[in-house]
Amino acid sequence: MGTRASERPAEQGLKADTLRLLHLTFVGLAYFSLAPVIYFNMGLMESEAGGPVMPLLFILITIAVLPTAVSFAIMNNRRPSAGSAYTWLWESTYPIIGLWLGWILTTTYFLVVSLYPPIFGLFFNSLLDTLGITPGFATGLLGGFILIVAVAIMTHNDIRVGSNVIGVLMIFEAGFIVILAAIIIIQGGELGRFTAAPFDPGAAANGLAGIATASIFAFLSIAGVDSIAPLAEESNTPKRLVPFATIFITLIAGLYWTLTSYGFAISVPVSEVERFVEAGQVTPVLPIAERYIGAWNILVPITALTAVAASFGASIFAASRILYALARDGFAPRTFARLHPKYRTPWNAELAVLVVSAILLVVVTLWQDREVASSGAWIAQAFVFFVLIPYIFVNLANIVYHARHRRSDFNWFTNGVLPVLGMGICGYILWYAFFNTLLGGDFKTQSSIVWFALAWAALGAIWVATHAVRRDLRGISLHAEV
Repeated sequence: MGTRASERPAEQGLKADTLRLLHLTFVGLAYFSLAPVIYFNMGLMESEAGGPVMPLLFILITIAVLPTAVSFAIMNNRRPSAGSAYTWLWESTYPIIGLWLGWILTTTYFLVVSLYPPIFGLFFNSLLDTLGITPGFATGLLGGFILIVAVAIMTHNDIRVGSNVIGVLMIFEAGFIVILAAIIIIQGGELGRFTAAPFDPGAAANGLAGIATASIFAFLSIAGVDSIAPLAEESNTPKRLVPFATIFITLIAGLYWTLTSYGFAISVPVSEVERFVEAGQVTPVLPIAERYIGAWNILVPITALTAVAASFGASIFAASRILYALARDGFAPRTFARLHPKYRTPWNAELAVLVVSAILLVVVTLWQDREVASSGAWIAQAFVFFVLIPYIFVNLANIVYHARHRRSDFNWFTNGVLPVLGMGICGYILWYAFFNTLLGGDFKTQSSIVWFALAWAALGAIWVATHAVRRDLRGISLHAEV
């Protein structure tokens, strides 16, 4: 049986009262990947919708994710924990469900972390190409390993220092996008100055069906409402601060994308965006930037690199904390529950995350015919399954927790209507953007992702069953509330 919280010396825990709102904002917004969302999603969103309606889509996805964000905020208020969904489902429903969510959530964060080295390698190659150096498979891997080593140094420190560095990197990339969008708007773009077309559903040639499809894929841009939940035990007044920060960063990210995407929506016709994508451009923003700011478009791959580094660091914080939570409760090797003697951060768990990201960088890139772009796409699509499962279950926890443990506080809207709506939205996206989209595709690049996700989820159920056989899960008390 795992050690009860009351038996653990207080000094062995994560360093409490460390993070303030600014730190959580930096980490949360970096996890949302402000610039990469514009860089990578512009082509997909405009081609699916058949029109320059990115701002409208970002408004829709922000509204769509809010029910789930509210459920995360509420559960963070009720039970702040580094284990987040793992802890909430364990205590709200049954331990076996919570433990399985721990498996799924750990996989989610490990996939997020592993997504960034190949993306960094992709933009590293783009930068080399811009500088006249011929890139390839080896340089792509080199770029990924440079990221891993650099961020390892950044995270092996006080978490406040790491979050501040993340904030500086994020402000640099986000600021460049704002300036570029402003330049395009001032120059009037090619679709006409101050046109309302980007907010008009009628501007989408593919109609409401196209908008719906584009919105589904765009929703995944804002799948970061869970990002700061694992940092609750290190936050100042977590029951107040983490719920507020969860809603705050969600709204800020949605507002940022809505406003900045307007500039890119009017920059060039959709047909040109599609042509850039078909030509193999790493992002349509690169040739668009060249048109408006000339040689300064070199800042596109540079800011992409800094943005990826910021997102990578934020993801490592989340992944290491959930692994730490499982380890301290006896469901992962105890070494991952050990803390840095000076900073009281889970450095062993962070190191494990970094090692896994390095392994997947090589393995998945080789699997995808030595293409770092395809490697990143494979991992990103696998992430869809593993992030939406916890989202559905956290909405469920919101309902069950209040029905079982806080019935006097049950609110029909925030603990009833909103989580049901959140489960419905996430369930539909899981079906459409994951199963329906990938199952009929090529095995190597698409359907293999579905079979991997299902097999890994089943393996997690077996892992839970082995723990249930060996230990009385109902008799285990998880780490005490903060």
